Amino acid sequence: MEINAYNSAYSVNSSGETNNLNVQNESESLDMQDFLNLLVAQLTNQDAMNPMENTEFISQMAQFSSLQAMSDLTEISMQGQATSLIGKQVVVAEYNSRGELDIEEGVVQRVTIFGGEATIYVNDKEYSYSNVMEIKQAEEPETDPVQEILTDILEGINGLNDSLQKHETTAVDLGGI
Repeated sequence: MEINAYNSAYSVNSSGETNNLNVQNESESLDMQDFLNLLVAQLTNQDAMNPMENTEFISQMAQFSSLQAMSDLTEISMQGQATSLIGKQVVVAEYNSRGELDIEEGVVQRVTIFGGEATIYVNDKEYSYSNVMEIKQAEEPETDPVQEILTDILEGINGLNDSLQKHETTAVDLGGI
């Protein structure tokens, strides 16, 4: 169940009883085919003595096309935001079977997108993108002591090489006198 959803499938009244609400499913939303069906119905049922202007139909179609494009852009944007979370520390939450809110924190390991729905994986558990409650800066991994020693050795070798190159240049210059 989504945490940040605007509409809930159930409401709880003061006595603790749950009531089903009318919630529109994605499959029940209007699409271009529905719009064209409405347009055909308008054309067939218009008043013959006062027909609609062509510009009205064109205006309605342009508005619907704009609305569809914005909806597609919103979906793509949400998918991009979800994929940008990979490697970041997040706090996610979801309701368990008892109706309690389970909150978990971890690094986003991967993101999958299927059917336009982005799913993130935190601590090997699947969450909907809408279940993200907080995004944090990923914790810096502690430095490896072996890596630090190797870095120090490489810096020392580079310093010796620089000294030897300066020394050779000075010896060549003195040899030419």
